Amino acid sequence: MRGFCCICVSVLWVWTLTLAGQAGEFRLANGNTLRGELASADEDGLVVKLDIGGFSKREAWVNFSQETLKELAKDRKIAPLVEPFVELSSEQLKAQETKREIVVRDVPTRLERPGEKLTLASAFMTPVGLLILAVLLAANLYAGYEIALFRQQPTLLVCGLSLVLPVIAPLVFISLPTRVTYGTEGEGEGEPGSGAGAAGRKTTGMVAQKPSSGLALASLEKPGSAAGPVHPQIFARGEHTFNRRFFETKFAGFFRVVPGEAEKDMVLVFRTVKQEYTGRRISRISMNELHLVLLSGNQEVSISFAEMTTVQIRHKDAKT
Repeated sequence: MRGFCCICVSVLWVWTLTLAGQAGEFRLANGNTLRGELASADEDGLVVKLDIGGFSKREAWVNFSQETLKELAKDRKIAPLVEPFVELSSEQLKAQETKREIVVRDVPTRLERPGEKLTLASAFMTPVGLLILAVLLAANLYAGYEIALFRQQPTLLVCGLSLVLPVIAPLVFISLPTRVTYGTEGEGEGEPGSGAGAAGRKTTGMVAQKPSSGLALASLEKPGSAAGPVHPQIFARGEHTFNRRFFETKFAGFFRVVPGEAEKDMVLVFRTVKQEYTGRRISRISMNELHLVLLSGNQEVSISFAEMTTVQIRHKDAKT
């Protein structure tokens, strides 16, 4: 019991000293003074228990003078609330700047900048540059392949030159006329040097289309003659535009069910990218394709204008 009383007296004595330390004058920035004891303190300010009785209103921290704020900052409980409003001296400001100094350290994983001057060639040696070059070479190779089919040129030659000379080689080959195959026909066999016996020889080259109008065909010999037609009429892509108007104009006689005198012994040969078709007449035509009645079997096939490379009119007994 006696020990408990001693503890209570000690606590009361410490509380009295604390109140005595917090009692005093609280000067405001406007010159007024609050005399009394500290009653309450928070982030919004503090309340003073006045000596004359009662409590003051809660004064904001900015309303107090610097001397009062510095005295209040000595109390550990109130210091965190007061320190933001205390003005620091020049020495304290320099000390804080020294503490806030940022030390820049080297990054070990930083990429090194190239020391040499960048050129266009070095730019293409990067992974992205190599990818762009590969795409351009593939595009030139594909363009060369399509141009070789369109102009009837050797595919390996055009594709190889397109890889060696990008852009230039495809432009050169697309500027050339279409290469077609034609031949001189004859019957019988003879010695290799004889003129009459050299039959069935095919020659490949650049053929310029002879001017024609309507259904004007090449001069033909009689069907019963041994020699057959002299010159078949050839229409090549690049020299002519294959569309509905072209076929309705140039091949009007081949749309008839019963062929006329000029067309009865003639056949149509359509050469496409994939194969060749030989027919007697055109049964139907649309904006994108035509339907051909084949020479054998009376079968009907459709041929797209985009796939055609050459169209030939020749005698039915002429050899291909």
